[in-house]
Amino acid sequence: YLLEHRERLVTKDELIEKIWEGAAVTDNALAQCIVDIRKALGDDSRRPRFIKTIPKAGYRFISEVEERWANGGGTIETEEITSVSIMYEESFAQMVPDPQEKGARRLPSITRLFAYPRMRIAAALVIGLVVILAVVLLIYPGSLLRPTSEQRAEVIVPAVPGRKPVVVMYFDNQSRSKELDWLREGLADMIISNLSRSDKLTVLSRQQLNMLLERMGYGPKGEIRLDKALEVAGKSQAEKIILGSFAGLGEKIRIDVRLHDAATGRLLAVESMTVDRPEQILTQIDLLSLKLATHMGATPANRDAAPGIASVMTKNLEAYRCYSLAIEKANAYHSREALALLEKAIALDPEFAMAYARIGYVYTVIWNNERARARPYLEKAFQLQDRLTERDRLYIAAWYAMAHQDNTGAIEAFRKLISRYPYEIEAYLRLGNLLNGQTRAEEAVAALQQALVVDPEARDVHNALGFFYWRFGRYDDAIAAHQKYVLLSPDEANAHDSLGLSYIEAGRYEGALASFGKALALKPDFHFALLHVGDVRFGLGQYHSAIEEYRRYLQVAPSDWDRAVGHNRLVLLYLKKGDLRRAEAAARQELKYKNDFGGSFLVALARADMQASEKLLEQLLTNSIYTEEENSSRAKNTLHYFQGLFALKSGRATEALEHFQEAMCQPGYLWNISSTEDCLANTYLELGRLDEAIAEYERILSINPNWPPAHYNLGQAYERKGERERARSSYERFLEIWKKADTDAPQFIDAGERLKNLQYGS
Repeated sequence: YLLEHRERLVTKDELIEKIWEGAAVTDNALAQCIVDIRKALGDDSRRPRFIKTIPKAGYRFISEVEERWANGGGTIETEEITSVSIMYEESFAQMVPDPQEKGARRLPSITRLFAYPRMRIAAALVIGLVVILAVVLLIYPGSLLRPTSEQRAEVIVPAVPGRKPVVVMYFDNQSRSKELDWLREGLADMIISNLSRSDKLTVLSRQQLNMLLERMGYGPKGEIRLDKALEVAGKSQAEKIILGSFAGLGEKIRIDVRLHDAATGRLLAVESMTVDRPEQILTQIDLLSLKLATHMGATPANRDAAPGIASVMTKNLEAYRCYSLAIEKANAYHSREALALLEKAIALDPEFAMAYARIGYVYTVIWNNERARARPYLEKAFQLQDRLTERDRLYIAAWYAMAHQDNTGAIEAFRKLISRYPYEIEAYLRLGNLLNGQTRAEEAVAALQQALVVDPEARDVHNALGFFYWRFGRYDDAIAAHQKYVLLSPDEANAHDSLGLSYIEAGRYEGALASFGKALALKPDFHFALLHVGDVRFGLGQYHSAIEEYRRYLQVAPSDWDRAVGHNRLVLLYLKKGDLRRAEAAARQELKYKNDFGGSFLVALARADMQASEKLLEQLLTNSIYTEEENSSRAKNTLHYFQGLFALKSGRATEALEHFQEAMCQPGYLWNISSTEDCLANTYLELGRLDEAIAEYERILSINPNWPPAHYNLGQAYERKGERERARSSYERFLEIWKKADTDAPQFIDAGERLKNLQYGS
């Protein structure tokens, strides 16, 4: 039962209800079953490796699980356990423990266990509970955003029966050449990739190694001595350590590796190679990896069954270097640099499948709205997929589904990827984003929480979680998540940009500007930060400064989508200023870049050209921007907003209110500037339904007490009701927030005049 429901926590009540089917069973009986299972597995409740108790909630299984489908019957003799392998045979699952684990009790085989009459019922219960899944990742309430060192998930080599756990350290650059410095991590990554294909070894991933070194206070650039490597091995529970170094000798490069026993530090083997040119590294590293595997008793029976990195990735070292650097750039949302590096990689090696795939990834996942450009690259990657690992094929399948707007297929692909590779943080992250796009908010947050159990310091996960929180109105939690992102990535512009966005949502505009300033100090052409600075200036009535920022943004915007966004911002700004001529010109530029966010519709509506407005609205209702994401409520809400504006202008107030009520369910695409949040309140104000308008504005201000439009419009509502003191207070608050606004801003002038009239009684 727990295996079937592995994507979530199984509570005590649910276990009692489903397993005992209504029988009178107490919590103590369930707890005793868990105690029995722990004894059978040699587990410790204080430092669990298999079953973890979630206080007052239920249980989760934290060991790795492998699922296998068998054609026939038969039994599996169990040995000592470090992880659980589930083999489905007809109607039952059989457990395969690990012979490597010291100190674990030997268990009788499944067949023998059932042979004892008095043990049959207990054994059935034990076996049923033991198959709780590997990756139902639950966390203690309230601990998510601020994990203490005691709450951190251990970074260990996954324990797999019959496989030796290995850690490959970063290589030492003895030549001190900056041109070769990327090989410190690159060589380690190549050997990790090669050894990971052995069915007799389990290797700590590059991501896990980097995480562990950071937690231990070591930077990836420092020299890694044997004593440090032994400490890493102890933390990760590895049995073997691989240390290496390289040096440039003119055109030649010498690479040395040493294999050590992790328990004693004893040197087990030494291997070296010298290549005449750097390009030869990729072909020679395969042989070096094979020799290391042989020293660990992991030589593949069939050499072809474990292809080397040159076979599955590329034989061109420069292409591999570009690819490696591009991954870092893409993960930091420096998309243009990533694409340039990846394009260079496929130019160097036209058969580089993962380089094609990653270009598709940038267009589909990072840019999000360039799917048509992504498809040819992903299709090319599919054509070359015989060169890829299973993990890479699963990622490509997920990205391909996303590129074709098949969100359901993408979700299934990411779930499958997580079930097979539970340490893949990126898979959790993308799954969460997809679920959030389908308004499955609780599932989305749960996916990210699972990722943070695997790695409490996963930077991108804290970033995504922050955005989820502020869309739920949980601004303090959003700020905390993005502050954690900044703490983990102080030199990353995107981290400061994300924190700035949370500050905007909370109405902390000075903090937002400071964060965006830090982002631009780190990366002056970071287009997101330039756009967001313009948004803050716009929201504070500093229209001239906002226009300058948007123009700077347009100079560096990386895609037609981004350029259309910039011109749409200008449409909205000029409409606020009452400058229809410039708004219309900006709307034409928006359409020039083949994306229509509604700028032309809003201009036609402002001109009261109802015929043109209706035609443009019809186009928006079938616009791919809003229809490609069929299940995106944000897109639908934006369309409701446009329909409400048209209905209101057409004199159909009831219809307008219905659309605006739908539009308020979630923010639209341009929430910071043209929010749907106050559309209902503004309509009540226009219709003279003042009490309802006041209630709506006060609701908005309870969420963000510094949002300028709400104070300005609330002042008008109070003024029309004759509540002069409240009106004056609202105008004063608006002008205080807008103290640095342009003196020619229409709202600034109007609010000042209204306040003066209220003060002098006219």
